[in-house]
Amino acid sequence: MFKWFAPLLLFAAKPEVMIRLLVAVLAGAVLFFGVWLISNIAMTFDTLKNPLIAAAYGAVLLIFFAVVTAVAWLRLRRLTARPKAALPGVAPEAPSLPNEIVNKRAKELVGKWDAESRTARKPAARLTIAPEVAPPAATQPVSAQARATLLVTGPAYAGKTALIEKLIEAGRSQSPGTSEVVRLREGSAIDGDERHLAALIASAQQSDGVLFVVDQDLRAPEMAAIKGFLAVRKPLYVVLNKADQYSGSDRDAVLLSIRAKMPAGFSPARVVSAAASPMPVEREIEDARGAVRVEVRRPSSNVAALVNLLGRAVAPASGRAPRFESAS
Repeated sequence: MFKWFAPLLLFAAKPEVMIRLLVAVLAGAVLFFGVWLISNIAMTFDTLKNPLIAAAYGAVLLIFFAVVTAVAWLRLRRLTARPKAALPGVAPEAPSLPNEIVNKRAKELVGKWDAESRTARKPAARLTIAPEVAPPAATQPVSAQARATLLVTGPAYAGKTALIEKLIEAGRSQSPGTSEVVRLREGSAIDGDERHLAALIASAQQSDGVLFVVDQDLRAPEMAAIKGFLAVRKPLYVVLNKADQYSGSDRDAVLLSIRAKMPAGFSPARVVSAAASPMPVEREIEDARGAVRVEVRRPSSNVAALVNLLGRAVAPASGRAPRFESAS
């Protein structure tokens, strides 16, 4: 049954063929109906046996066939005709004038840009003189004497390297004349055997203080290392790094627990929190149309509390801000 619909599907894919067929069918139907109608009229008047009626019948039938044939042929010709006579004649002639205008405008722009570039070269040449004076000023902090040298240590994976980098970055805004240089020397992790910890505590004697970095509450290995560093009579500062991974209440609870575990006489102000390299977080952002999209952003680091603590500890009387450098 479906094989009879195959030709119709082929015609449906080509609408111009369907239109031609419909025009032909309509023309044939009109011709058939006209012949039938005129024949019935002629049979009615045939009984009169008048030659004028027969001639009129023939003329009307001939005109009818001519009109229907002409209309069908013109319609089919319009459907089959392709618009190829107008486009090829217009296409080559149209670009002639615009090309001239475009070329003229392009030459004007090139001349204008050349003139602007020639005038811009002179200030650029003068600007290159300024960097030649800068290197002597940049070398001054290298020879500056450090106010203090701190040993940065703690358990592994607590973020010691990232914390040093952020402290150095935070101190770059301080000018050499209004700051105190604090050198940071990164030591090895405290995780190891007793001889490794003893060597690390001995190296602390060559420093002016210890920056002890943790990322959670103090455990037995951290407490043993803290007792060893305090035994060498060097200032100790405890930093709870990765504070962004805690909620506000959990962070405060960990800080209170660390301060409670420190030996008697240890100042609670020497225990601060920091976020050297915060973890990326997902945030929902709603635009003006009400559409909500999720973006992953990394929050800014926060070492302000530690910078203030070291500033008060290094130069409490001068009021100068600390400027950190790497001792390695």
